[in-house]
Amino acid sequence: MNEPFWTVLEIITNIYQSFLVMHFICSSFNNDFRFSNGKMIFVFGSLINALLLTVLNEITSYEGLLGIIYSIYFFSFSLLFLKGSVLKKLFISIFTNLCIAGISSAVPSFVSVVLKGSMDSIYNTNSVARLLTIAIVQVVLTYLFLVLLHFTKDKVNSLKAKEWGLIISIFGISFITFLVIHIAALTSDLTSSILLLTAELGIILINVVCWYITISLSKSNKAKEELIALNKQNEYSQKYAQTVKEQYEQTRRLRHDMKQYNAVLDRLISDKKYDEARELISENYKTISQSEVVIDVGNDLINAILNSKLTLTKSLGIDVICSTEKDLSGIESADLCSLIGNLLDNAIEAAQLCEPEKRSIELNISTSGSRMNITVRNSISRSVLKENPKLTTTKSDRSEHGFGIKTIKFISEKYNGSTDFYEEGGFFISRIEIYRQLITE
Repeated sequence: MNEPFWTVLEIITNIYQSFLVMHFICSSFNNDFRFSNGKMIFVFGSLINALLLTVLNEITSYEGLLGIIYSIYFFSFSLLFLKGSVLKKLFISIFTNLCIAGISSAVPSFVSVVLKGSMDSIYNTNSVARLLTIAIVQVVLTYLFLVLLHFTKDKVNSLKAKEWGLIISIFGISFITFLVIHIAALTSDLTSSILLLTAELGIILINVVCWYITISLSKSNKAKEELIALNKQNEYSQKYAQTVKEQYEQTRRLRHDMKQYNAVLDRLISDKKYDEARELISENYKTISQSEVVIDVGNDLINAILNSKLTLTKSLGIDVICSTEKDLSGIESADLCSLIGNLLDNAIEAAQLCEPEKRSIELNISTSGSRMNITVRNSISRSVLKENPKLTTTKSDRSEHGFGIKTIKFISEKYNGSTDFYEEGGFFISRIEIYRQLITE
């Protein structure tokens, strides 16, 4: 086979592998390929990686420890263009490179042992063995990344910093060990190559086990977080069920008082005591205003959370605007109460820190078919996301606080929705999109 063929083959292979790898990395951080921005990020990252591969292949037939450059590139790319935690980006960068190094090292070792040839000839000779090696490496990488993506995309998130550190360390040490073993195998005889290939396969198995532990640990942490969120949600449900009961009792008392009020008012008017009648009307108006039902969506539990929170907001001197659909069906009442309650709790807490004349909260609940959008817009005294980008609790007792945002995200995920928190013009905006489970006849 002539040299131009191998040159074209190398370029095609580099481009294919780069697109494969960058698709795995971008998908691991939920890059949206449906929009032009997501596509541009993916294509740009792939082409730069292909260029990097081609340049390094011109410098050396086997990168060895130079392969660390790829991890540095993956990490830098994900930091600049992808959303997610820094520790997960570091994990994905090292793990992706470990997969590439492992397969790119193990397959040539295996081919050389089967064909009883040297690995040096596979890397430096234009032969059938080299062509076979290239094909097998790309097939294995394709299958591997497709399988791993199923787990990495959604299930490697709920790890603590210490857990991330230990796992990243294992993968980093494995990567370097892999390269050292393979460099030794390049200059070894057939018997030594078999032993070194066995060592490489052993490292692969160790990392498979480590990967399984990572997934299991992440699932366990996520289950724990969900359990805490459910407990907090149950607390909200009990709290507002009690509020409904209290409002019902208050309504009964008002009905009883109104009977007495009407009787007294009728007597005062009959006796032409108009001043006393006006005073009685004024006092009664104040009483009714304090307990009036501001919002009615046809659900007692949701009415309770809306009215109790909005009444509290007004009593704190916070201007409030609320607009909502009449039909909020399709979402469990307990979930919707917990979602609205946590959003308004956060908004009230932030608005109270503003100057009195700048305190305001807007709540909008709208529906379109099965989709429900909940938007809370509250004034802030300073940037929240700049000081606390992860929106973690700032209270001293972290064991009892900090579950509001987690609960909001948990409920959103339950209804296949999304959450978005951002700032605009001195306001913090929480936008939640969830999908209702409507019953169709």
